[in-house]
Amino acid sequence: MLNIKPSNKDENSSKIQKPIYKVLIIDDEESIHDITKIVLSSMTFKKFEIELLHANSAKDAQKVLLENSDIALALIDVVMETPTAGLDLVNIIRNEHKNDFIRLVIRTGQADVIPKMEVIEEYDINDFKEKTELTVDKLYSTIRNSVTQYIQLQNLNKKYEDSYYQMTHNQLTKLPNRIQLNTDCEKKKNQTLILIDIVGFSLINDSNGFEVGDVVLKELGAFLQSMYSSKYCVYHLDRDIFALVTKDEDFAHLTDEIIKIKDDISNLHIVTNNFNKTIDTTIGVAYQDGENLIRKAELALQEARDKGKNQIQFYSDDLKIIQRIQNTNLWSGRIKDAISQGKLLAYYQPIIDIKSQKLVKYEALVRLDFDGTIYSPEHFLGAALYSGQLYDIFKVMFTKSCQKAEETSQMFSVNVSDTDILQNNFLSFVRETLNKHPLSAQKISLEILEYKSITPEIKDIICDIHKLGVKILIDDFGIQCSNFAQLEGLPIEILKIDGSFIKDITTNENSQIIVQTILLYAKAKKIKLLAEFVCNKDIYEYILPLGIDYIQGYYISEPLKDIE
Repeated sequence: MLNIKPSNKDENSSKIQKPIYKVLIIDDEESIHDITKIVLSSMTFKKFEIELLHANSAKDAQKVLLENSDIALALIDVVMETPTAGLDLVNIIRNEHKNDFIRLVIRTGQADVIPKMEVIEEYDINDFKEKTELTVDKLYSTIRNSVTQYIQLQNLNKKYEDSYYQMTHNQLTKLPNRIQLNTDCEKKKNQTLILIDIVGFSLINDSNGFEVGDVVLKELGAFLQSMYSSKYCVYHLDRDIFALVTKDEDFAHLTDEIIKIKDDISNLHIVTNNFNKTIDTTIGVAYQDGENLIRKAELALQEARDKGKNQIQFYSDDLKIIQRIQNTNLWSGRIKDAISQGKLLAYYQPIIDIKSQKLVKYEALVRLDFDGTIYSPEHFLGAALYSGQLYDIFKVMFTKSCQKAEETSQMFSVNVSDTDILQNNFLSFVRETLNKHPLSAQKISLEILEYKSITPEIKDIICDIHKLGVKILIDDFGIQCSNFAQLEGLPIEILKIDGSFIKDITTNENSQIIVQTILLYAKAKKIKLLAEFVCNKDIYEYILPLGIDYIQGYYISEPLKDIE
C-alpha cells in the first residue's frame, strides 16, 4: 500500500490537504505492480491524491474489495488463476457486491485472445486497455478520468441521498415519515404498527404558539427514540401523529407494553417558555396479517379518538368505524343518485302553538326513495355527513321549502348544519333561491344544527341571513356544542329543546331540571321555546303547563308527504 504524494516541485500545493482516493491494481505479475507504483510516484493530480492497493489474484482482490468499500478505480488483469478470472471478478463486483460506483478498467496483455468489443459489450466495465498501450500519459489520463468519474458519481449519490432523506424524514424531529413507513411496511411482514396521537395538539398551538407546539413534537419524538428504539422503529407521521413498528415477531406481551408506553408518555413533562405540562394521547394498533397495515391502524386510532383521551384501540374487523365507513360507502352513492333523479323527498311535520293549538309552521324533513322504499334520515344522514353530502341535501330541502312556501302560504323551517353555513357559496345560494321565490323570504326559518362550535365567522353569516328576512332557530339545544354562551349575538327566534330531554321528561329528573333551566333562560332573553319528540299523551300533558310555546312530535302529527 503506497501513498502517492505530489512532487516537491509545487510546495504550495503540497500544503493543501487534498482528498485521497484508492486505486486497486489486480495482476498476477509482480512486475506490473512495481512498474505501476514507480510510474504513479512521479504523477501529480491537481484535485486529489491516490493510495495504491494491490492484489495478485481475483481471489485476493475480493478480500481487498470487501475490506475497502471506497475504492475509486480497479485496474484488472484478465488472465490470472483462470483464463477469465478478471472478467469473472467484474461480474462479482457489479452483481454480487452491487458496487456500481467503482470504475473498472480491464488491463490485459493478451488482447489478441480476448476480443475488446465483445468484452465491452458483455461486461460492465468502464474501459479496456492493452498493457502495451498504457504509456505514462495514457495511464495518467485513465486514472485521472476514472477517479473524476468516481467523485462525480459519489457527489450525485450524496445529493440523491440528501434529497431522499429530506423526502422520507420529518424536518422537525428528523424521524422517518409516512413515506418511509409505507416503504418499510412493504418490505417486511408480520409487524405491529402503533399509532400515537397527541390529544388537543391544535389547542397547544392556539394557546401557546407554534414554537411551543414544535418543542412538544421534538420532545416527544426524542423521548420515543430514546426509550423504545431498541425494540421499535420510530416514525413521525402527519403533524401530531407518531408511530412505532415492532422490529421482531415477539408479540407475547405486546398489550402490556403498549399500556406501559401510554403511561410513560403521560408522565413525560414538557417544559418550555410558560408551558410545563404532560400530554394525553390516543393509540391505535394493528397487526400486519395481510395488506393495508397503516389503514387498519388509522381506523383503530379513529375509534380510540371517539372513545376519548388516553384510550387504546386494537384493530378488528368489527370496529364501529368500519361499519360507519361501509354505511357511508353504501349510502353516498344512493344519495347522489336520489338527488340527480329527484328522489330526495321533503316531508313536513306540523309545529303547533300550545296555547292556541293552531298550526304555526312545518319543519321540512328529508326522506330518500330507494327502489320504492322510503328511508328516514337515520339511515343515510350520518353517511351524508362523512361523505360531505350534507350541503347537497340542504340545497334540495331549502329549494323545496321555498317552493312550498309560495304554493301554500304556509311557513317552513329547514335544517342546516354549521358546516353547511361555512360553504363558500352558502350565502349567495340562499339569497339567489329567495330571489327566485320572493314570496317565501318571510316564511322560511333555518334550524341551526351544531356539530362544532359556532365561530364568529358563522355568527356573521347567520346575521346576514337574518337580514334577508329568514328567521333563526337553534335545533337540538342542550347537547353537542349548544349552550347558553353560543347564543350571544345571534338573532334567535326559537330555541328547540333537544328531544332527548323531552322523550323521558315524565320520568327523568335530570331532564326536568335541564328543561326548567332552559325555560328560565329563554324567558329572561325573551326567546320562544319549542319542544320536539312529543310522542305520547303523557309527555304532552306534562309539557302543557310548563310555559313552552310550541310543540311537535308524533303525538301531534307524523311528517306529512303532502300538504295544502
